[in-house]
Amino acid sequence: MGKHRPVSDRIAEAQAQLASLMAKAAKAEISQSPEIQAIDKEIKEIQVSTLKYNRWASEGAEKVENFRLRAVQWEQRLEEAIAKRDAANKQLTALRHKRKALAEKLASEMQVDG
Repeated sequence: MGKHRPVSDRIAEAQAQLASLMAKAAKAEISQSPEIQAIDKEIKEIQVSTLKYNRWASEGAEKVENFRLRAVQWEQRLEEAIAKRDAANKQLTALRHKRKALAEKLASEMQVDG
């Protein structure tokens, strides 16, 4: 017959397993405590916020630089838009005056011809 482990070894293993199971049961019972659950919830909320803050910290400098570049671009567009709008308004005014004068001339020629 094969050798069997000594009884004392088996008892020691069983005691170790029992101690482990008792610790696991105690941990589960402690986890059910409303105070522990409240603390665990707060820990989880802080961890979630920390992930967000880490993302903000890692992306922040790049986002700020990108925003500054876009601000400069929009400042340039604003200057260009004002200048082009003013030029377009002057051109429209001139064309409207020219049209009015031409319409008056054509109308007066029609009266002469008629």
